[in-house]
Amino acid sequence: MDPIRLIRDKDELQGTCYFEFLPGEYQDQCWNDGSVFLAEDVFGLIEPIVARHEQRFDHHGFVGIRRPVWQPIIADLQRLAERANHAASVADLAGGVGFLFATSQTEFAKRFRSNADALARMSRELAGWLREQLLEYECISVLGI
Repeated sequence: MDPIRLIRDKDELQGTCYFEFLPGEYQDQCWNDGSVFLAEDVFGLIEPIVARHEQRFDHHGFVGIRRPVWQPIIADLQRLAERANHAASVADLAGGVGFLFATSQTEFAKRFRSNADALARMSRELAGWLREQLLEYECISVLGI
């Protein structure tokens, strides 16, 4: 599993298996300055949250998500952070976290406490970044794989 963290510098990206959060509408360009990124397996941890609130979401597509839809996503990210902080095992995260690949849950469980702490940190950081962007932008696009 990739390190569970929000990537703010596109120069850190290696390959193309990342989800991009782009302030504003998609303008026919990926890997934009001002965007933040999550490795695919890390995004998978929060993918159920995004998909639950945005029916147009597609893992392989690009979707602009409007401010009113982001509000409950942000609230769910905050709840996930709290849940991860208090979780004692992967079972405590059931239903709130997605494990994209067959090995993701096992890998997460091997270093459970550090991964749960990293998930809480990343969820809070992404929620804060989203809140900040939504002060200026009506839409934040999620660019899939």
